[in-house]
Amino acid sequence: MKTKILTLLVILTFVFFSCQKQDNVEQPATDLSDVQLKSASIAVNDVAVEGVALEANFETDFYAGYQHMLRTLAHYKGRKGNLLEGRKDLHYLKGQLPAVSIDTTVTGYPVIITIDYGDSTVTKNGRVLSGIVKIEISGDKGVDGRTRKISFIGCGIDSIGIEGTSIHTLNTDSDTARKMTITSDVTFTLADGTIITREGDSVREWIKGLDTLMEGDDDMIQITGSIHVESSTGDSYTRLITEPLIRLEDCRYAVQGIVQYSQNDIVIGELNYGDGTCDNLTELTTDGETIEIELHGKMPKADLKGHHHGNMGGKGKNGGMGGH
Repeated sequence: MKTKILTLLVILTFVFFSCQKQDNVEQPATDLSDVQLKSASIAVNDVAVEGVALEANFETDFYAGYQHMLRTLAHYKGRKGNLLEGRKDLHYLKGQLPAVSIDTTVTGYPVIITIDYGDSTVTKNGRVLSGIVKIEISGDKGVDGRTRKISFIGCGIDSIGIEGTSIHTLNTDSDTARKMTITSDVTFTLADGTIITREGDSVREWIKGLDTLMEGDDDMIQITGSIHVESSTGDSYTRLITEPLIRLEDCRYAVQGIVQYSQNDIVIGELNYGDGTCDNLTELTTDGETIEIELHGKMPKADLKGHHHGNMGGKGKNGGMGGH
């Protein structure tokens, strides 16, 4: 059977570190079971948080790729100056550039890049970033095992706050291939005050886009791995990617792949991101039902009042969301 959620708004505007009020999945009177409602709530929050994590990774990839240009700019402007001042060809709105500085010797390592988004830096696709991100890079491209330590300090993406660190270990990094393992211990605060902590490892591998380093719009990234999640609501669960997620950098969400949610070693739901099309739907299978989740807007919200049995029709995942 298919259960249709008429309205499931997921807002994931990525701005580093701010906290605004956000609605979670509403749970009105319905014929859905407790397991289905819990699975839907977990899935909506997970989609929101994952979208923020992906956006954060885009930002760190972007500036890590810029490190040699930033070194050159620092030579002329000074290491503590705003190295992006005056640039017009980046992925932010006019007048919305973050303050970027670099701490390094002329050619040596480590390199520390600091990105200060202030209270609000708006990207061209409408994401609002705030707070400070520090990227510490241990070695040059092509050095197997080099790391990036990412620290999120008072950060927020739209209505979701981010604190903590993640370590990106590059197993392969060249002009034709890039693969990295991410070990994370990051806390996300939703606008309604719910705190979600994610710990675990994931692997990101570039399928396309390495030949145009400064143009993230053509990137295609494959993501695998398993993460343990703790929520201040009392829920704890494991999210396991059973079929690799595919991320296109011009879409806010993954466009393909399956995520499995389990509690106490019991699977409670599987979220299917689709066939690779950048549209606005995902499908959650839980306790014998398939719930369609619409990815639209900026805040995770599910209205289960209007659900009914039958096909939803008119699929189009992530449509109108845009990218960088």
